[in-house]
Amino acid sequence: MEGKKYDPPRVAESTLAPAPILTPNEALEMRVRAAERAHDDEKEFGAAANSAAVKGAEEAIKAALLINGGSSVAMLAFIGTLVSRDVLSAPQLAAITKPLLCFGSGVATSVLAAAAAYFTNLGIAGSSTRKERSYIAPFLRTTQASRRSARLGEVFRWVGVISVTASIGCFIWGLASAEVAFRNLTPAPAKPAAASTK
Repeated sequence: MEGKKYDPPRVAESTLAPAPILTPNEALEMRVRAAERAHDDEKEFGAAANSAAVKGAEEAIKAALLINGGSSVAMLAFIGTLVSRDVLSAPQLAAITKPLLCFGSGVATSVLAAAAAYFTNLGIAGSSTRKERSYIAPFLRTTQASRRSARLGEVFRWVGVISVTASIGCFIWGLASAEVAFRNLTPAPAKPAAASTK
């Protein structure tokens, strides 16, 4: 082995494989698959957004309805007790019912918020389903109907937000007016006893 030089085996030079050339049908099929993925993604987004919007709106509306409804029931029970014992004068009765009107208004605005949540979700879902689907990019295109539905959803979203805010405001106003009414409660003057005859 002396005198002979060792040559390692030659490795073929690595070359990049040429990019595959697609036939028009293969290119169309790839575009169709990409479009279907975009369509499915949009559909999933619409479903997830709708679900999240419904859950968040439900929780906010439940909270506003619960605090106002509970306060209304408590005020009704309190007023009923005072009236049955005949301890309120007419002006005091008028003052003590003001918080009940505030809490009742809070219940009404909570119900309005629930209706607005429904129409918000309807608008969001309508915006998604009314988009034009295509197999040529962009695969989803807004249409006049989808834009109209999106605007409808946005209007009712703000109606719902304002309604829940108003409901919470009614609760705070009811608490403040109840505090004033309770502070001003004084026992009604005692009615003169009927003269007994002997």
